[in-house]
Amino acid sequence: MQALPPQPLAPEPLARLLLQWGVAPVAAGPVAERLGGWLGWAEAIGLSQLLATAPAAGANAAARREAMDWADAALARLQEELTAAFDDALLARESAEAAPDGVPLADLLAPYRLHHAQQQRNMAARVATLRERLRPRLAEASGALARLAQLDAVFERAIVVQERPLLAGLPALLTKRATDHHAADPRRWRTRFWADLQRALRAELDLRLQPVQGLIEALHQAES
Repeated sequence: MQALPPQPLAPEPLARLLLQWGVAPVAAGPVAERLGGWLGWAEAIGLSQLLATAPAAGANAAARREAMDWADAALARLQEELTAAFDDALLARESAEAAPDGVPLADLLAPYRLHHAQQQRNMAARVATLRERLRPRLAEASGALARLAQLDAVFERAIVVQERPLLAGLPALLTKRATDHHAADPRRWRTRFWADLQRALRAELDLRLQPVQGLIEALHQAES
């Protein structure tokens, strides 16, 4: 049987959503090259020190099992609570109704912009907290996972700097989506815009959770 050629990886939800909205992706080079370009001098020094130090030997099977149970439950709870908060009942109900006549678009958009900003702040804080609480549990499981937790702390600072401009640009993009929907249907535009906002929040959550999910996957795959 002839082997199939390797297939390109599907873009992550946020990148896929931006493509659908007409935002071209930024060309990306090799992962190692991109990570190297993201590191500031402080992160580079910390990384070099970590790589020069051999990981501690040994593994704690009980600690690993406990960490897996805790991490799986914490991640599921976080996803459930954040996605529930995305779907504000009052905004959802108003979005399903016809927009009132004579109200400027900026005024109608104000509660959506506030909701989006609140959800972004909440996501950033809660995902960062989960990630920080996960690292010591990895460190207790094995020396190799302890090294991974240390590397994650170094790269978190660098990656946050790279993600910030993209995520900070989402409100302006959503405003453009609202303007386009309003031009197409001044009375019923909010229904489509609310769906756009929900998709954007869920895609952003997926992006923010990728490092956490990577750590949990490593925890599951580690040898006891």
